[in-house]
Amino acid sequence: MKKIKEMIKNTLFILIIILSFKILISYELAKTEYKSYEYIVKGNDTLWTIAGQICDKNDDLYIRKVIVDIKEMNKLEDSIIYIGQTIKLPIYE
Repeated sequence: MKKIKEMIKNTLFILIIILSFKILISYELAKTEYKSYEYIVKGNDTLWTIAGQICDKNDDLYIRKVIVDIKEMNKLEDSIIYIGQTIKLPIYE
């Protein structure tokens, strides 16, 4: 009985270590860091129009993905941007 408890304890310990490692790796892989440049928001700019201009330069991009990247880079909770606001825009290579 004591051996079974010890074996269960060791197995749980190993599982916790493996899961922790997996979570850390997944988190690091999910964090995509892009080179960026600063852009000053102009009169009729929206995240959609800005992302559309970026997508026009790269056929492999999807506008919604670019918008999500811009929001993450600038820690925006919504899609509201203001004239004169400086935001970072990703450079996709």
